[in-house]
Amino acid sequence: MIKNGKIFGLINVIDFVIIAGVVLALSGILAVKAGIFKTSAQMVKKEAMIQFDVVIRGLKLSKEEQIFKPGEKTFITIRNVPYTSLEIVKSQMSGWKTVIPNPKNPSKVIAVNDPSEPYTYNFLVTLKDKATITEDGAVIGGNKIKTGLNVSLEGFKYRLNGSVSDVRVMD
Repeated sequence: MIKNGKIFGLINVIDFVIIAGVVLALSGILAVKAGIFKTSAQMVKKEAMIQFDVVIRGLKLSKEEQIFKPGEKTFITIRNVPYTSLEIVKSQMSGWKTVIPNPKNPSKVIAVNDPSEPYTYNFLVTLKDKATITEDGAVIGGNKIKTGLNVSLEGFKYRLNGSVSDVRVMD
């Protein structure tokens, strides 16, 4: 087998390592060319504007006020990593709801403002940003923006945690 630094008496061990390295490198290049593996440049389809909704539930406010104003900026933190300020496209505010039987049809229910939680509100905030669109979805700040992603929104008077509920690519 290996005798005096030679494998099978024909090639040196160092030569064998070099040949094996070249074969591995060539097989890697061929795999990328064949589309088996993709580089990050191959995964990028385009850049586009996206809008995504962030839901904030159960926020306690001492007075009913719209803290997210369309046209203003809010700073976003994704996975505890600060990203940037994004423009608020729209914001909807609703009081905390409870479900009660419908007086007109007891077999059905209706949602009404919960009188036991007068200072509790839900928000739906729509933000926009330029994103890189890949096969896996939209990417901003090195993070994929997908439904269920936890984010923090921060302004002059607030720092709130929410969850992404929808992502739309704008044409």
